[in-house]
Amino acid sequence: MSWIGMTDHDRNLFNPAGIGAPVDNSVNAGHDILTQGTLVAETQFIATAGSNQTVLHYRRDKEWLRELIMELTADGRLRMFFRQGGATFDAEIDFPAPERDTRIRLYYSWNGPERWARLAVKIVETGAFYIKKVRDPLPMPMLDALTIMRNGKATAIASNTVFVAISNEIEPVGLSAGITAGTPVETPSGAVPVERLRLGDHVRTATSGVRPVRWITKRTVPALGAFRPVRLRAPFFGLSQDILVAPDHRIRVDGADAEYMLGTDEVLLEARRLIGSHAALAEPGLKMVTYYHVLLDRHECLLHDSLWSESLYVGQIGGDRDRLNATALAEMPASAVPTHQGFARQRLSDVEARSLAAVLHR
Repeated sequence: MSWIGMTDHDRNLFNPAGIGAPVDNSVNAGHDILTQGTLVAETQFIATAGSNQTVLHYRRDKEWLRELIMELTADGRLRMFFRQGGATFDAEIDFPAPERDTRIRLYYSWNGPERWARLAVKIVETGAFYIKKVRDPLPMPMLDALTIMRNGKATAIASNTVFVAISNEIEPVGLSAGITAGTPVETPSGAVPVERLRLGDHVRTATSGVRPVRWITKRTVPALGAFRPVRLRAPFFGLSQDILVAPDHRIRVDGADAEYMLGTDEVLLEARRLIGSHAALAEPGLKMVTYYHVLLDRHECLLHDSLWSESLYVGQIGGDRDRLNATALAEMPASAVPTHQGFARQRLSDVEARSLAAVLHR
């Protein structure tokens, strides 16, 4: 996977060879075409009745007219419109409209040679995602990708749009992101960095003893918005060193506060809820981040140093090949995807998570 551009109003990065890679002077941004790729934008949902929310609008009429519009409607609809000269592409996906100010992530992926495209919407806070495949997309000129990322006069990125990024690959949607390289995972023979685990290796779990690894996902994403890693700081949670995890990655929190407030002494809490406490902070300065997630037969908690956190939760996604293909499990045979009936520990509602986080921040 190769992200070639990203912008978040504060910085604009573009490199056809990939963000962070050496510049490839053989790429001609004026004439090359992205025959496949993904455009992603993260924003707050603020659309109101009678007033669509424009997330991104690009229009350039030098030499020939090109236009791109990404917009949302109040009743829950993402529209993608493209114009290239006399050719147009117009596609929509409906999704349950969330509450105002809910963070959502919008995806448009296209595969020109195979003549299909995919629209997707992910509700960041809940993890729910919705996809729709359509036919006959218009491939994106590299010059348009460059101009959008520069966010100049031809581009209007709404102020409430957190970031926009472009990849030259079909990027996965859905499922939580996980933990970063270097995070230790406890096995019967000792701690192993997550990136060194292999299928069939055994890991230690909180409730089911030693269990085999069924799959390991790997995703590289812009370190922006709700992708920006959370640094869990030593010595909190008994850690001997800091570790980086995705904001939506759930860690096990136990103790008297959880039992008093929620009636159980162990709960799962998203790492982002801890930002603002002494135990965690949002990691600044990164351009890209690679996340790994370990899939087991059941949803379990894995041990990282002294911290327990969740394995990959997939629910019943294996029964829907189209949804599965949109995730980081696309290469896994559907028959091998386990069914997870429930979570390893109590997963908190938004209100419960806010209340517990407020106590932990003291």
